[in-house]
Amino acid sequence: MSTLLYPGRRVMWLPLELGAGAAVPGSRCCPAMDAAIDFTCAQHADPFDCPDALIVYHDVFGEYGLAIRDGGPSYVLIEHCPWCGTSLGKSQRDRWFEELEAIGIIEPDASNVPPQFLTSAWRQTPAKET
Repeated sequence: MSTLLYPGRRVMWLPLELGAGAAVPGSRCCPAMDAAIDFTCAQHADPFDCPDALIVYHDVFGEYGLAIRDGGPSYVLIEHCPWCGTSLGKSQRDRWFEELEAIGIIEPDASNVPPQFLTSAWRQTPAKET
């Protein structure tokens, strides 16, 4: 995600978990979203390499996006299901950065992010009051 395209949006380049992770198949808003998130391609292990993989789910941030085919793991954040219009919930991206800043990590990278922040496990604790 480009900071030029989305000014003020926090961007980082860690290889974080993408996939259904926290969501159980059949627990999303509609069958079409289930099919899109659970889609696996026999030819492409990486959803960003597959032209048939439309939607990605970023498990760490709890956010959904439309995959961008730019050679990397880029996506455009979506807030509503493209099929049924249901809200997909609030992204936890800003909270992730805020929680890391609260423990002294201002510029997260692969060497300084605690393991629990590399999966959705960090979201299991209530948000801190600000």
